[in-house]
Formats: sequence, C-alpha cells, structure tokens
Amino acid sequence: MSVHPEAAIPPPSPVNGFNAPEMLSRGHFLEVERFLESLPPKERQESALASALYGQALLARGDLARAREALLDARGLERALARRGELAWALAQTEILSNDFGRAADFARDAIADGYALSPGFVRFLEASAGAELYAGPAPGETRQADFTLGAFDLIRLPARVNEFWTTAVLDTGAAYSIVIESLARQAGVREVPEAAAYGRGLHNKEIPLTFGFLDRLEFAGFEVRNVPVLIMPDDALFFETSRGELPLPMVLGLHLLKEFSVGIHYDPGRLTLVRTDPRGPKTDPSQNLFFVRGRVFVRASVNLSGWFPFLLDTGSEPTLMTSAGLRRVGLPPSSKLSPRPVQGIGKTRVEWGRIRKAAIGIDGFLLHFRDIVVREDDAAFEDGIIGASSLKPFHAQIDFRRMRLKLEPAK
Repeated sequence: MSVHPEAAIPPPSPVNGFNAPEMLSRGHFLEVERFLESLPPKERQESALASALYGQALLARGDLARAREALLDARGLERALARRGELAWALAQTEILSNDFGRAADFARDAIADGYALSPGFVRFLEASAGAELYAGPAPGETRQADFTLGAFDLIRLPARVNEFWTTAVLDTGAAYSIVIESLARQAGVREVPEAAAYGRGLHNKEIPLTFGFLDRLEFAGFEVRNVPVLIMPDDALFFETSRGELPLPMVLGLHLLKEFSVGIHYDPGRLTLVRTDPRGPKTDPSQNLFFVRGRVFVRASVNLSGWFPFLLDTGSEPTLMTSAGLRRVGLPPSSKLSPRPVQGIGKTRVEWGRIRKAAIGIDGFLLHFRDIVVREDDAAFEDGIIGASSLKPFHAQIDFRRMRLKLEPAK
C-alpha cells in the first residue's frame, strides 16, 4: 500500500456530444454530468438523448430528484419504443432507491408495456409494499456501535433478530437486497409476497430460484428496523463448500438496507459504527467516488495509475479481483489460464478464474499493489473489478451513502 494523490491520475478523454454515451457506459458519470451541464439548459432539455444521459448520470450519483426530472423529460421526448422501455426502467430504479416501491411498480409496468423484460414476480414484490414506509424506526442521526467477527473468510458477521428469531447475518454491500434462506424465513415467520417467484443469477448467469418477502422487524447493530424487503432463497444457495471448510450463510444484509446508513468498518478491532442518514438528497461533492448502477454500488478506482474504472464495492467478497472485460478496457493483457482458481458463488455456481501479474489499484488516494490479482472471466461485465475485504482490511473504511463517498484511513 502507498499514498498516491488522485489529482496525479491523468484525466480520461474529454466528453463531447459524440462519445458521451460510451463514456457513460464506462462509468465516467461525473465527467458526463459536467459536459451536459455545460450545454445551454434548453438544448439539454429538448433532446431525448441528452436528457436521458443526464438522468442516468444523476441516478448513478444518487441525486434522485434531479434524475427523475431528467428521465421524465427524456421519456416524454423519446419515440423509439425500446428506448422508452429502458427509460421507464431507469425511472423505476430511481423510485426503488427512493423507497417508493408503489411508484416503482407503475414505471416497471410501463417498461413491460414498452417491451422491456422484467419478472412479473418482481413487479408483484414492488406492488406489495405500495404505501408502506420501508426501513421505518431509526431517526436520522441515530448512531450505534456493534462488534463483529470475521472468521476464516473475512466476512463481517454480526447477530441479527428476524422478528423474534435470532440468527447470524453477513454485511454485504455487493448484494442488491437483503437475503434470508427459506428455513430461516419459515422459522421467523417472514411475510412472503404471494405469486412472486422469480430467478436471480449467480456466476456464469446460472438462474437461482427465489421469491420475495418483508421482515416485520429486523434488529441488528443496536437498531430496530421495520418493513425490510428481502429475497428468500433456497438454503443451499447460501451454503458454500470451500478448501477451508463449509460456510453456511443464513442471512445477508444487502445494499438496499445499508444505503440508509453511514457505515464505518473498523476491521481491527472488529467494530461497526452505523449512523442513520437520508441518502436521497442532492449530490454535489466533486470528490464523490461511489455510484449506483443496476441496483449495486461501485467505487471509482484507478488501475496502474490510469483512470477511471468502476469496481463493485463488495464487503461480502473476500478477494479483490478484475474482470476480463476490465482487462480489455484498461488495456492489460489477457489473464493466464495456467493456474485457474475454482470459485463457488451463490446457488452452487462455479467458475474458474485466471490471474495476471503486477497490478496497482487506486482508491481514495491509496494505491494497493498486487503481485497477482485474480481475474473473473466475464467479457460482458459492466464492472472492471471487485473491491473485496482483502483491500479494505488495512483501513478504517467509511461508506457514506449520504455523500456517496468511500473514505479510507490507514488502521493504526
């Protein structure tokens, strides 16, 4: 680990009217937003493409009110049915992050009517909580501290009570929603949404059966939270067999819950500090380095002193890694297959990963030096890599969803 000011990273290519869609697809949200704001407002507001790009950039920043306005402008101007469906789904995601599942269901139905493929079970999940106050209970500014254990896999484990049933939960920013296994859902009386069967996807896009539900009450880290949306998965989907032994996970605390807090992680000693916040305000911090994409959170990282690249921020992953798509975008050679590493994911999915030699990944002004880094073979991935616990452990990590900022301080 070494210190390297982010100002020393050469900026990416300038955004212009021709490359703005590509730059947005590569995760250059701040640069695309600045370019579009440099245009006369009337020019941006009267263009379906410019309004759509602006709304998508603001949605990634978590600036939900302005994102909604721009996306509604774009949908009102757009005439292509497929693009209207994509914009309706982007609006649904804006409402999901705003915790307004009823309005999200309206946009999801619009997206389906325009030909966008969505699971009917997921739409019923959204409809089931229309009008409910999700994550009710803790007041803004309320702060709690709690101890956690890591175990052999560097996963943050802490006690949690689902309704009246105590269990162990893993804090996992890489999971879009909180998850409970079926046996825990039965024991704890989780409120399952009728006719809401769907499929999730594991490694290699293997389909995993699931359904949706709500926890009437969840207690963790000293907080009591009501009306918590969850995915319900088969027990064996979260049961892992590794070279270091078996790893059963009865429950995962995912991003959609954790975004309601500022999360401080002190790996040594194992201590969490959580502050209830409201993540839905305007986002104006030019140093923002966290972004929402496809229901997940990404951190802006440099690779070998070149920037910028989106890495999934995943406290539920032990290794830090790159994807084959990321190697190509960074301009690194393909990974070596001479010593592939088998990895097991949710739902018993398996994939063999390669590796490359010598890489330096930069986050929040720090360079993490790797003699070897694992590569996940996924040429279609949006993410260029994953920041896992192995990279966070040397720091006190502050994940602030109000400012959308990951702040790192070396552990002492």
